[in-house]
Amino acid sequence: MSVNRIKTIIETFLGSDMPGEVQQRFAEWLRDPASRDEKERALENYWNGLRAEEPGGRERKLERLHEAMRRGERFRVRRIWRNVAAAAAVVLLAAGTNYVVVKDYLRTKIETNIVTSAHDKGEYVLPDGTHIWLNAGSVLRYYGDLTGRRRVVELDGEAFFKVRHDADRPFILRMDDMNIEVLGTEFDVINYAEFATTEAILCNGSIRAYGGRLPAPVTLKPGDRLVFDRKEGRASRSRVSTRNYSQWMGGSLSFDDTSLADILTNLERWYAVEIDAPEAWTRQVRMSFKLIRNESIEEILKAMSLVVEMDYVCAGRRITIIPKQPKNS
Repeated sequence: MSVNRIKTIIETFLGSDMPGEVQQRFAEWLRDPASRDEKERALENYWNGLRAEEPGGRERKLERLHEAMRRGERFRVRRIWRNVAAAAAVVLLAAGTNYVVVKDYLRTKIETNIVTSAHDKGEYVLPDGTHIWLNAGSVLRYYGDLTGRRRVVELDGEAFFKVRHDADRPFILRMDDMNIEVLGTEFDVINYAEFATTEAILCNGSIRAYGGRLPAPVTLKPGDRLVFDRKEGRASRSRVSTRNYSQWMGGSLSFDDTSLADILTNLERWYAVEIDAPEAWTRQVRMSFKLIRNESIEEILKAMSLVVEMDYVCAGRRITIIPKQPKNS
């Protein structure tokens, strides 16, 4: 399709009020990978033209653009800043599956943010071949195309990494509480701002945690879990079942005579929440059930409370489970 034809379609849609069915078809056309670059350029040119219009007209057209974005399940969104101090952005849409990508061009420096919504998970392959799974409400950030001597990324939230091996170019994950350096390995990292801890769980290979607020460097081996307590400023290491930290990327969870402690760990990863419960009690209780993706954490807790004598309190992403005291006979 010619650039002029694409430009006409975009201007016709954004320049007038269209029925919902037409808007849906427009969103589908935007998601179609065909002529992606031409669509992006046409959207960029159209956005630039909005800057010269009266605010009222600009806002109406911007709302139609946002509506087109909302009608698609997920998009890649790229913003191009004309210079560091620029106040306006150019929104470019391209086909996406499980994530939203935001690229900020600050002069010659490219920043890419891979973002998942509060109720979504995403799978993505970085330019260096590293495979990542982002849990709900997470952001993975990197600069350029990861072709430098060090492959540096930043994380807010939770991600499981399957790092492509490259002995000459270490992979560095930067966070406020600690940094993690690897050559090629598989590990899970939990770094939500509202959680009390930052965690790293190593499944395969070897990683070294250092810097940030970490008191001293720590090298992990498979099965190690490193927990940094933000309030206390202390780090601890323990042995865990890595399966409890790698099932959340799939479509279902299945437990067969599993301890409540392991079940709660899986539920934390599955729903990106923090669950507090007495550890000794959770080791004594065992359950069997299967969980599918469309069940909410409240539904699961309610069902569990019918089998196990317990109460629970939900406050945002933090959940407290209280065992019920046995009744006097």
